[in-house]
Amino acid sequence: MHSQSSDSSVVLQGPRSRQKAVLREQYEVLRDIGFGAFGKIKLARHCLTGSEVIIKVLRKKGQNLLVLSEPEIMRSLEHPNVIQLLQVAETDRNIYMVMEHTGGGRLLDHVSQGGMQEEEARRIFRQVVSAVSYCHDKGIVHRNLKPENIMVDARSHARLTDFGFSARFTPGQKLLQFWGTLSHFAPEILLGKAYEGPPVDIWSLGVILHYMLTGRYPYFGYTAKEMLTQIILATYRNTPGISLAARMLIQGMLTLDPQKRPTAKQILQHPWMTKGKQDLPQDYCEPIPIRPDPEILTTMFDMGFDLRKTWVSLAKRKFNAAMGTYLLLQHQKSQGAGCMFQGKPVLPRVKPRPRPVDLSHSPVLPKRSPSEPALSTFPLPCEPQLPEGSTQAGQKHIRSASEPALHLHLQPAGASTPDAGPQLDSGQPQAHRRLLRWVVRRIANCVRVLCCCSPGVSNKLAPM
Repeated sequence: MHSQSSDSSVVLQGPRSRQKAVLREQYEVLRDIGFGAFGKIKLARHCLTGSEVIIKVLRKKGQNLLVLSEPEIMRSLEHPNVIQLLQVAETDRNIYMVMEHTGGGRLLDHVSQGGMQEEEARRIFRQVVSAVSYCHDKGIVHRNLKPENIMVDARSHARLTDFGFSARFTPGQKLLQFWGTLSHFAPEILLGKAYEGPPVDIWSLGVILHYMLTGRYPYFGYTAKEMLTQIILATYRNTPGISLAARMLIQGMLTLDPQKRPTAKQILQHPWMTKGKQDLPQDYCEPIPIRPDPEILTTMFDMGFDLRKTWVSLAKRKFNAAMGTYLLLQHQKSQGAGCMFQGKPVLPRVKPRPRPVDLSHSPVLPKRSPSEPALSTFPLPCEPQLPEGSTQAGQKHIRSASEPALHLHLQPAGASTPDAGPQLDSGQPQAHRRLLRWVVRRIANCVRVLCCCSPGVSNKLAPM
């Protein structure tokens, strides 16, 4: 990356004392795409993978304290229709949330003036309700549902975002604080009453579905007083172009009595919602954690990440640099990119990407001590098997020209990559032997970790 201003990239790793230089090596900021009362939203590019991401910057101010729980809430969410959190970092002034970039824009921009076709609206709305039902099952109420906070990805799937006004609740618990947009407020909020969280989200879902099918909101007034009166009385005009089943569903969600509104699960069972093919199960369950993908781990090893620490980061959901890189590579692989990058990696701004060190001039190979593990001959996950016949005399080390080699990028002195190796003192044979011994140990440890049958994380691992 060429020389840029100090806010051209973001460093999001290490303890808080090491995050003073917030805008530096890991992310290249492309432009600001949003501003709000609580912070900024930036479009950036992850330098190692080339993937575009969204960075939400929350200022630590007194009036922002109630919305600073968003990172903690999003850490606990994992749903195909909820935006994916990648990485979280905190400094004395700001909290940085790195999230996936959907690329399809907001739902607001996909609704034409006359509304969407019912089949398309049903497909997207079903995904939104599935995400809301999942959040309610997790004890989380969104409280700011609106078309601006529903993103559409490249596959035209809905992704729920912006949990800044969200709150945790227990069944029957009453909430007092309220935020959001007036046109989506439930009547009980405007009346200043203590309210239950889920029925408030259901009311907002009714407003969203009405907008998706008609292109306009059910409650509209030239003044705030006119809109308040309409919401409190729950009076709105039905549109003849909407089917009877859709009108009945909207009417049920826009019921004055919160106790009479359907739950998210009941909405998914409504006849209008169950018509046609369903894209998601009605009751989504989080997948059982499995071992990390060896292909992705090998790619990260080539980048310079410590595989043991990466494994711990994933197991403990640390949302640090290693976990963020893994999730981006996992997304690229799910798009059919295999173990390769989809975008062009952006080189770090200060120091170049390390190159392999030539060890051909090392005079003597180091001897392995009894305490060091032997180098296994098992291939790494991204390394192809040698073809039959290549084990003949004089050919067992020959690699076919069509087979990719696994490059082990060794770290030069002073390199600021995630896992720096020993420094090389040029002209010193003993330094060459130490470096070779370190390489053998690293590869052996890598193979041992990748071939391990148990996904558990040992308590003896060094803390991150």
